[in-house]
Amino acid sequence: MTIPETGSALLPAYFPAPDLGDSSWDIRILRKVAPLATTPLIGPDLARKPSYIGVIDCEATSTDPHTAEVIDLAVCVLEIDNVGVITGVAELKQSLRDPGMPIPKDVTRLTGISDADVAGAQFDAQDWTHLFMECDLLVAHNAAYDAVVLERLLPGIRGMHWACSMSEIDWAGLGFDGKTLGYLLTQIGFYSKGHRAMADVTSLVHLLSWQGPDGRCLLAHLRDRADRITTKVEALNAPFSRKDMLKARGYKWNSKRRVWWAEIEDDALEEEKRWLTDEVRCTPSLEFLTSAGRHR
Repeated sequence: MTIPETGSALLPAYFPAPDLGDSSWDIRILRKVAPLATTPLIGPDLARKPSYIGVIDCEATSTDPHTAEVIDLAVCVLEIDNVGVITGVAELKQSLRDPGMPIPKDVTRLTGISDADVAGAQFDAQDWTHLFMECDLLVAHNAAYDAVVLERLLPGIRGMHWACSMSEIDWAGLGFDGKTLGYLLTQIGFYSKGHRAMADVTSLVHLLSWQGPDGRCLLAHLRDRADRITTKVEALNAPFSRKDMLKARGYKWNSKRRVWWAEIEDDALEEEKRWLTDEVRCTPSLEFLTSAGRHR
């Protein structure tokens, strides 16, 4: 496993290892993530108009985004400069929500949130909608889940721009191993307790503030990827016998539309169309994707 050697824009991740009298041991200390309200940042560039990025996490009753009911929602609105450097925390907000149904036992076991915790919880959908709409970009570590869940809960945010820190950062290329939030966090020298919305938001902000080998924080890398235009390609009427070919090439099965699909970068589109037509023997269907529709 390769460990990134660069430093964090938020807090130092490395500390001198204790002398145990055995130089063959390499020891690394993990620090607990710091509360975002007290996290030291570099301060805004007053000569430039900042952008605002909402880092979001929600806990819900199901892993199916089309049926899940939110029980815990948190956001950290980050102020960033024109090159994507985090300069401040503009707002922190967290709310519990009564889902109107019993919370499944496995969800309570994971999050610690019980029916009693959310009973009668006041959730102001209008206030949350307004806060999200003040953001230029919404970020989640699994945006394909959070965007769908939250657009069902808050219809007023439909069409907003989203980025996915799990799928839109080249973690391996930056020296990381894996993509799960907790594991990535340990690789920059931090750990987090609990599995609640604000705890995960705090972890993700620490992660996104980390500087890559080029000296830019990972949030800047993510914003660049979110801004690109790609093409969603569906292999319409692909023969069943070609399913292994499609799967091996990275295509995913959409059970509702009953079609194989993949997201293709612009420079590979023509070759992909040719491959589908000549090799798979199907009709390519194309849909351009931006951050306003990519994770739905």
